[in-house]
Amino acid sequence: MERAVVFDMDGVLVDSSERFRACEEESQDRRGFWNCFLSEKYVHLDRPRLEVAQLFKQYKERGYKVFVVSGRPRRMMAITLSQLMGMGLRPDRVILKERGYEVEHKVRAMRELAKRYEIEVVYDDNPKVAEALQSLGIKVVSP
Repeated sequence: MERAVVFDMDGVLVDSSERFRACEEESQDRRGFWNCFLSEKYVHLDRPRLEVAQLFKQYKERGYKVFVVSGRPRRMMAITLSQLMGMGLRPDRVILKERGYEVEHKVRAMRELAKRYEIEVVYDDNPKVAEALQSLGIKVVSP
């Protein structure tokens, strides 16, 4: 089996804190916040996390398959690919959420990837995701 690593987008490959703040200021309720945050409206406020991007590149140089698995909805694929390319990152695959909650999405994605790859580590900042993946025996690091 080929070795693989997985990176999340928001809070891991990009610092999305400014987008988060802008959506908090704009939104009246939780639903409005998430509709804003999971849209392209303020993605331009995201900043690359250069140390994590460098880690991504090092894995690629060492021959790992590198995947991005994000809780972003599928409709954000074009902007996500644009952000990655802008950082000089070329993932082997980007998997965005089609339905459900982030934790369920990432567990589903890891189960599928684990059928073909030996997942060495997942870089994710969500404690609920980390807990769920660790229960599957997957190492999770919050950069």
